[in-house]
Amino acid sequence: MKDKFIHIILLILINYSGSAGNRFQTPYSSWELGVFGGGSYYLGEINQNHFSPINFAFGSFLRYNFDQRLNFKFGVNFGTISGDDKNSNSSFNNDRNFAFNSNLIEISSTMELNFFPFSALDYKAHFVSPYGYLGFAYAHHNPQASYNGIDISTADLETEGNSYSKHLLTIPMGVGVKFRFNRLGLGLDWGIRKTFTDYLDDVSTFYQPTNSSGNSSQQNISNTSKYEDVGNLKRGDQYSNDWYVFTGISLFVNLTPKDVCRSFN
Repeated sequence: MKDKFIHIILLILINYSGSAGNRFQTPYSSWELGVFGGGSYYLGEINQNHFSPINFAFGSFLRYNFDQRLNFKFGVNFGTISGDDKNSNSSFNNDRNFAFNSNLIEISSTMELNFFPFSALDYKAHFVSPYGYLGFAYAHHNPQASYNGIDISTADLETEGNSYSKHLLTIPMGVGVKFRFNRLGLGLDWGIRKTFTDYLDDVSTFYQPTNSSGNSSQQNISNTSKYEDVGNLKRGDQYSNDWYVFTGISLFVNLTPKDVCRSFN
């Protein structure tokens, strides 16, 4: 279902940008600067629920409107993702009894498509418009777990004996709705990120063997269950990668004067 969502948005953007041709400089081309505030959460082994748990997130962005429909947006977002097996209804999760949190830094570039004509430079444009977007992003994550009251980076410990990068390439996609009030605008946005890792939460494959050469911190954080001997037993689902979400409200302002002179071919 998520992959179909990517394909639909991608086809719409390609189709529109192809028909746009040389219209990328129009009487309605403009720049916008905005800020974002809302929440972030993740979907993976420890959490399969949307919007819970959700943590505070914020960011800023610069957007170039090629015309009233097609936009390019460059943004930076900051957020936190977390999960706790104690909150799950699954007995497997409850037995695993693992919890983590991770700070996210994301730098993204996306193409947006307004469903209706939307511009602060055209008084005839729609006051409100739904939109969809798709793009590419870099994200930095660092999952941590608590050990003796101290948060320790599980990525550094390699609790399952597998190394993974804190640096990610992701595919952001989402939907939203925009409102304009002359030069000011307001947006409501929900955007999910496809990642290519199963280690946002440090859970993916199997518990380490009980007699492995790992240090005590690694062994204790890896096995937070009530069972002593879990060596080589299943700890996660290695065939399903993790996802994360930014959602919230944005406030933006048009930076391009209405009376700006433009020349066109």
